[in-house]
Amino acid sequence: MIMKKRKSALSFALAASMALSLLGCGSGSTPSSESAKDNSKSVKELTMWYQENRAMIPAIEQRVADFNKTYEGQYHLNIEFIPRGSSYAYEDKVNSAASAGILPDLLALDGPNLSNYAANGIIIPITDYISDESKEDMLPSSLLQNTYQNQIYAVSINEAVSLFYYDKTIFEEHGFRIPENPDDAYTLDEVYEMAKEVATPEVAGIKIIMDKGEGLIYGLSPFFYSADAPLLSEDGSKAEGYVNSPASVETASVLQRFFTEKLANIDPTPTEYQDGKAAMWIAGNTGVIKQFKDFPDLNWGATYLPKAGDHMVSNCGSWTLGISKDCKDPDSAYVALEFMTNSDSTRLYGDLGGYPPARKSAYENNSLWDEYPYNMAKEQLFEAAIPRPKTPVYTVLSSKFAETMLDIFTGSDPKESLDALAIYIDEEYARFQSSMK
Repeated sequence: MIMKKRKSALSFALAASMALSLLGCGSGSTPSSESAKDNSKSVKELTMWYQENRAMIPAIEQRVADFNKTYEGQYHLNIEFIPRGSSYAYEDKVNSAASAGILPDLLALDGPNLSNYAANGIIIPITDYISDESKEDMLPSSLLQNTYQNQIYAVSINEAVSLFYYDKTIFEEHGFRIPENPDDAYTLDEVYEMAKEVATPEVAGIKIIMDKGEGLIYGLSPFFYSADAPLLSEDGSKAEGYVNSPASVETASVLQRFFTEKLANIDPTPTEYQDGKAAMWIAGNTGVIKQFKDFPDLNWGATYLPKAGDHMVSNCGSWTLGISKDCKDPDSAYVALEFMTNSDSTRLYGDLGGYPPARKSAYENNSLWDEYPYNMAKEQLFEAAIPRPKTPVYTVLSSKFAETMLDIFTGSDPKESLDALAIYIDEEYARFQSSMK
């Protein structure tokens, strides 16, 4: 395992290596005075992969440029944007590169995949690099997400959180109440009754499905958690008795009604809500608010996520940045990692990309996140956020959970479907354990 040198040791080592003209990949022979002079000016080249998220690319490119300017003559960061699509193309490329030993120095990854990447040695621990001050500045849910077996493996680039959007015109016509705080959030049963009241052949009562992959576990897991029905055991090793618990089955059954009674579409269009074809919408992230300006006729409102139990739970977790196993100089890589995830960076990602910052300090003197409805997103993240399940078999859980919920939404028995899911995940975890021996 690559261990961190203390900052003082790092500074000494860098100074010494510059004096000896051994920076870079030169031979071990003693260089001439002229070559030593040239090598002392060498720049450490670093590489980074990030998903091709169009909303975030301008901000990421800006911070890469800022880093290269700040550390001109010392480090140079090269960014490559990898397409992800609506499935797992990015993750497939990472796995292929990991097998071939050609990962970049810095690797962005979707937060819930961290346990899988850490357990399989794709990224390395960075706990010893992170100062107490930096750790204290992280949102608790982000820190929890990025920790595996008591080691921190990444730092969040940004956060994500859903809100509950509604058509203000329809709600005013029907006299529906608007929650005033998280404790007052709608219940799923209440949302079901509202959807029944407003649904027509032309307008769905609610849009629930974000996408048929990661969006399902991201969007739906808060309802299970709010019903005290975690999908896995706390250590991520067991699904039996959790994802198929009585509370889980009941939550799945409530969600099923929206689809079997045709209150929600199994195949909604990307802009179903914006086009006035759905009265309510559980949206993936606050970034959609920026898109509402393209729909001037949309009379929209927003409130807290609904709850399936007696307390509201918020989803959370987005992309993070770690150091890959193939990085030859983790000390230098961490300089870039820290810069790309510091308070200024994560604030810019929020300003330009619409994603909530992942650091507490980025919300200070930040009027955007004190204004409606961003203030509710902030409140959810600070007070009610629970990360998706932490397990080394998360990638399997995510895809299989999506498949199972789609089966339930199209009429399969919730208990039978969740029982089968529990068996499948536990068998997958057993295979993982065997492979690690």
